[in-house]
Amino acid sequence: MATMESTGGDWSRRRGVVGASARAAVHSLVRAGLSAWAVDLFADRDLKRIAKAVPCPVERYPDALPQLVQPLPPAQILYTGGLENDPHVLRGLAQHHELGGTPPEVLRRVRDPFALRALVADAGLAMPQLVPLPEACPPEARWLRKPLRSSGGRGIRFAQPHEPASHQHYFQEYCDGTAISAVFVNATLFGVTEQLIGVPWLHAKPFAYCGNIGPIAGPRPIVERLGQQIYDAGVRGVWGTDLLQTDRRLLVLEINPRYTASVEVLEHAYQRAIFHPDADSSPRFSDNCSAPAPVVGKAIYYAPHTLVFPPHGPWDADLTGAFDPWKCPHFADIPYPGSRIEAGHPVLSVLAIGNSPAEVREQLQWHAIQLDQLFRNAV
Repeated sequence: MATMESTGGDWSRRRGVVGASARAAVHSLVRAGLSAWAVDLFADRDLKRIAKAVPCPVERYPDALPQLVQPLPPAQILYTGGLENDPHVLRGLAQHHELGGTPPEVLRRVRDPFALRALVADAGLAMPQLVPLPEACPPEARWLRKPLRSSGGRGIRFAQPHEPASHQHYFQEYCDGTAISAVFVNATLFGVTEQLIGVPWLHAKPFAYCGNIGPIAGPRPIVERLGQQIYDAGVRGVWGTDLLQTDRRLLVLEINPRYTASVEVLEHAYQRAIFHPDADSSPRFSDNCSAPAPVVGKAIYYAPHTLVFPPHGPWDADLTGAFDPWKCPHFADIPYPGSRIEAGHPVLSVLAIGNSPAEVREQLQWHAIQLDQLFRNAV
């Protein structure tokens, strides 16, 4: 594994961001006064404004990532969504650059829902009921069929009674409630947001991740206990957890042991960077809720049909002028003109600021209606 000493050069303020989508994490690093390069699937326009960005062809993702980062300047690598499912890729990345965050050998324990259940219980929390492997789906109640290797809600669906088990999936009890996300730096809670899941006006599939609105107060003490338990299990750096608040209790759904999409919502709300130039720093954020913060929302707009991204639109203002990492954009993750985007795939992100979650949700929906009208003929 590469170390700071073995790579040589003065790179203490440089980071590399690798994963399916790197833009949000690069913006977070810039807010902390750091520089970054990125390798991801999109190399979006607002990413390339401020960082060297190398696209990874979809058909070669993620196995080509170690090869693509090899010629890039020495940097500590921050990995983002999806790569927690590919420890072998992370080990490949670590051959040429220092790997930040949760080490690959920890991922299996915190990503395995059956192993995670024991960690959650030690924190005084619970998970939805799981069907022991390799049993079939029970006929009673409602169950979800969830991939063991997943990200962003992809591949989740309702299970059929007596559906046979699969070595790539597991069955989890379906529970009604409000989906929320918590973000940590090591064991310290940074903030909590409400999740947007499977939102029809964003053209998302059921159970697909669509964004976050926050901050919200959340059940802070019990979430902090969970954070300490997961930190003790070896999770490091910036990471998150998905939770479900039901009428009776708080349930843990999964651990995301890397930078999460809700981080920038909290950073813009608190006007505070989550990263620190000292990679070993463990800052405290206990005063986050001491003063009122605006409510910030981010939503992913999915393509209602196959479309070709137009040359101009309401996002143009977010691509002009000097880049200010503390100015919350209206649009982000902006594709290049002429990009072909298949139906059901993410197009771009929309952001909004308001005084309440309801106001922010209304603004996000208004943006989505604008995009519906704009893309109606973009085929």
